[in-house]
Amino acid sequence: MSSSRFSGLNILLLVVTVLSLMFGVYGFVAGGIDNSNQKANRVEIGELGPEFEGEGSAGESPLAAESKDSDGTPRKTHTSNAGGKETTSNKTQPNDTTVGPALPEVEAKSQPTDKGDATIQGSVIGPDGTPVSNAVVSAVRSDLDVEPPKYQDGDIDRYRDEVTSFLQKTARETRSTSTDESGKFSFSGLDPLLAYDISARADPAGTGEQERVAAGDNVVLLLSPESLLRGRVETADGKPVKKFSVKAWRQNRQWEATSRNFEDEEGKFSMPGRNGTMQVEVSATGFTQGDPKQVEVGPDAEEVVIVLDQAAILSGVVTDKDGNPLGEVQVRIGGAQQDRNGWNQPQNNSARTHTDSKGRYRFDTLPPKEEETKVTAELGEMSDTQSVVLHKGENKLDFSMDIGAVIKLRLSDPDGKPVEPDNVWFQQKGGRNWPRPDRLPAKEPGLAEYAGLPPGEYTMTVTSAGYPVIKQDIEVTAGGNDYKLSFTKGAMLTGKIASSSGSKVSNVSVRLRKDGEQGWGGWGGGSYAQIQEDGSYKLGPAEPGQWNIEVYTTGGGWTKVYEDIVSLAEGDNTHNITVDAGASVIVKLLDEEGNPLSWGNVQLQSDQGGKNYNGRSDGEGLATISFVEVGSYRLVANARGKAAPSQFVSLRAGDNNFTLRLQAPNACRITYVYPDSQASKAGFEVGDIITEYNGTTVTSWRQLGQLIRKTKADQDVTVSIDHRGSMLTIDIKGGTVGIEGADAVR
Repeated sequence: MSSSRFSGLNILLLVVTVLSLMFGVYGFVAGGIDNSNQKANRVEIGELGPEFEGEGSAGESPLAAESKDSDGTPRKTHTSNAGGKETTSNKTQPNDTTVGPALPEVEAKSQPTDKGDATIQGSVIGPDGTPVSNAVVSAVRSDLDVEPPKYQDGDIDRYRDEVTSFLQKTARETRSTSTDESGKFSFSGLDPLLAYDISARADPAGTGEQERVAAGDNVVLLLSPESLLRGRVETADGKPVKKFSVKAWRQNRQWEATSRNFEDEEGKFSMPGRNGTMQVEVSATGFTQGDPKQVEVGPDAEEVVIVLDQAAILSGVVTDKDGNPLGEVQVRIGGAQQDRNGWNQPQNNSARTHTDSKGRYRFDTLPPKEEETKVTAELGEMSDTQSVVLHKGENKLDFSMDIGAVIKLRLSDPDGKPVEPDNVWFQQKGGRNWPRPDRLPAKEPGLAEYAGLPPGEYTMTVTSAGYPVIKQDIEVTAGGNDYKLSFTKGAMLTGKIASSSGSKVSNVSVRLRKDGEQGWGGWGGGSYAQIQEDGSYKLGPAEPGQWNIEVYTTGGGWTKVYEDIVSLAEGDNTHNITVDAGASVIVKLLDEEGNPLSWGNVQLQSDQGGKNYNGRSDGEGLATISFVEVGSYRLVANARGKAAPSQFVSLRAGDNNFTLRLQAPNACRITYVYPDSQASKAGFEVGDIITEYNGTTVTSWRQLGQLIRKTKADQDVTVSIDHRGSMLTIDIKGGTVGIEGADAVR
């Protein structure tokens, strides 16, 4: 089983993740040479600390509360040495201390955009079964559409701004409150149509959470206990390591690891940890630990001692064959990657870094080895691999690389002014490979340089916003290759796509194609568009001249339903299209009270091995699916933690209208069966409804996942399913089943 749902709890955890990433990125920018191989710069997902808690219902800032450790003492969140003097700031930051430039201060009051007259009430219970008072409880709606920013192109200022905006929005959308003396809490002013993710934390009782709690419900949050993980980091000769990073996770659950940075004269650290067995990994510049250490965490646990060995430090310079230093070269521990051509380049977790503008690189934390270690320098598609024995302390290894072809593109607009490209692609002539040379730092306006392309014949595609795409066949040789390209004024094409029956058209895309052009060439060049809600489309800018215009369905596979030839002149052009939409399905999604449900999923599933179709409801609860083949289908839908019983429908040409009332699920439906899985071998099929797993009644897709995770791979399990109206019991083994699913109602 797997799930790609981006929940509100994920968003809370991602606040910590994004800021952890920002520490690593900003530290690299401020530090000069890239030390990205250090484990301290890894991005870890940890629990949301009290620094994000506040009385949202009272209108106070969720970031205003003082951050404290589990023992009740204020947590140092930023420590630095200024002129030899230690200074401490209590500005709230996620996870822990990090030495380096401060993050942007985020001030945002809790002002959620979801409003209504609904409430969620509940209570927080500790591990001993007693109510927990003064526990901090947070609520965020489950469908909150917030994506964390991504760091790209070395633009730290833009990234800082986006992080600030992300944190402000997340803080605004988060409600927080505290439990009373009897452990009870309440959130008011909630949208009655929404579900919410609720989390609670109390030191030292622990943390608890529940997802998709419907507004108006009453919930109990059970806390899992936490204790202080206390330890000391030292070298083999007993000297303290003063600056280090600690990463801890429960055994076999590394994906929920928490990482914190420390600086202490005695090498000591303390951080919250789950009671029981945990794995602890410590990293520090110039040292290596080897395997993680297994420790016991609990109220009576002793201080753990982590001993670090001296690491192997590897540094060097990368130059071209003429001795010129090469910047932005990736240096990686390991041999050259296979199958570098194409977009599905394999990835691995080996240590890697990049050279600076002087061609220098450095690894500070590598395990010493008696045997030779392969090290690879890569620039675009070109690479050089050498071997070195990594001894403790300093090791040197320089590279002299063949960088293949260097492409210099000088780009201008129709008036001869410099233009920056949006994208440049190189496709190997006579093949399906798309090599990816690295773009070098810009030296002057309108000049784009790419290095690391193997000599040969290519089709080069260049795009820049506002101009027709440029495609040119080129033959490049080793060394410099200069091209001067000028963009031309383009043609724009607009219009509307309508159905001959007058029904609404949806799930349709339109494209422009030149004779002889295969596939979907000209990406980013305005030759492809999805139609809007009103059937309108806009294409361009395209090169003036004669084009093929084609319309494809996208709701049940890519099928061409229209084609014609248009002549485009410079400037604006119009072309309206009428198509035969076949059967159109319009589904109205309502809850039990008759309120429309937006962003619901609607599916038409064929039982005769034909196509399946998908749609999504709009703000009025309407989902429209066009270009459906006439015939019989199973109609299913789900939205906001609710589902509708499946029903069989026969579709005719023209409009077919249905209304579905969704309710709380009481089962789950299989939406996909993985090949060669337990499910496929046992005879599970798409559309089967699972009602019972190993003796427990199944009431939702999420609950089924929890039941499966509790079983072992060698355990005998029975599954009860509704297969096309017949109840069947199937015997399988525990562990992974090999299905995807959704909430369902029988």
